[in-house]
Amino acid sequence: MARHPLALPTGVGYCDLRTGAELDRVPIDPFPHEFAISPDGRLAYMAHFGVALAEDEGRGGNTVSAVDIQARRRVGTIHCGEYRRPHDVAFDAAGALYVLSEGSSNLLVVNDPRAGRIDQVIPTGGAGSHKVSVSRDGSLAFCSNMNSDTVGVVFPKDPERPAVILPVGQRPEGSVFDEEERQLFVANRGGAEISVIDVKRLAVVDAIPTPRGPVRMCRDPRGRLLAALYYDCGLVIVDPDTRKARVVPLPEKPISVGFHAATQTALLSTHAHRICLVDTVAGKIVRFVPTRSDPDPVVVVSLAT
Repeated sequence: MARHPLALPTGVGYCDLRTGAELDRVPIDPFPHEFAISPDGRLAYMAHFGVALAEDEGRGGNTVSAVDIQARRRVGTIHCGEYRRPHDVAFDAAGALYVLSEGSSNLLVVNDPRAGRIDQVIPTGGAGSHKVSVSRDGSLAFCSNMNSDTVGVVFPKDPERPAVILPVGQRPEGSVFDEEERQLFVANRGGAEISVIDVKRLAVVDAIPTPRGPVRMCRDPRGRLLAALYYDCGLVIVDPDTRKARVVPLPEKPISVGFHAATQTALLSTHAHRICLVDTVAGKIVRFVPTRSDPDPVVVVSLAT
């Protein structure tokens, strides 16, 4: 699933993974960026950043759309009010939704996404809060503050507790936990490294060198980190234990990365308005799926026939 607009980026698109054919498109608000799928797999929640890039000026958007994946239609909207430029969204295991407002550097907690009521507003302690990773139990949220080169750790179960501020590399963005949630890995787009955070100690304990510009990350079932390299145009596959890295060059800048475990395929949206499919076993590009302008996150789902 990728953003599929007509003129402006205003929709969520459906593409056939096997053939690459466009199947459908659901119109939503302008300039959606990140999305998250509910734990039951039924709904996708799309954050409407409202501008094309983080560097762009303007108030941006202030809504989050709910899309019924199987019905292929928008079924609800969460209004963020004064908390502009919602960029990232995440779920905990119980189904609470977390919306990161880059415009205000606050994390919004929505305990019942279907009701759409914002229950908590928690300052991240940084500037330019762009990406968030939330623990399964909802007790910890790690907010990448790209304009202050920090990760702000906030405590949704204890919202009065001040954020713990962790200095990381330059312009932190995407992050991912290991399977046991003992470590969090943070991609530093402005540098050439992945910061490693000890989740229990709330401390930065290491940095894994990479090529330039790791911007988004995910993890495969073996625990390897897959990072999209924005500046060095590639996919890097890193074993966090041995630090061994494999780089698959790409012909254009990737924006995001997802992983399809059944085929061991990485799916990278690119600035060339297409999705690049990479065989992570062979370490080579398999093919490209054309999209409309500015695709962003991609996830593989099964649709009812």
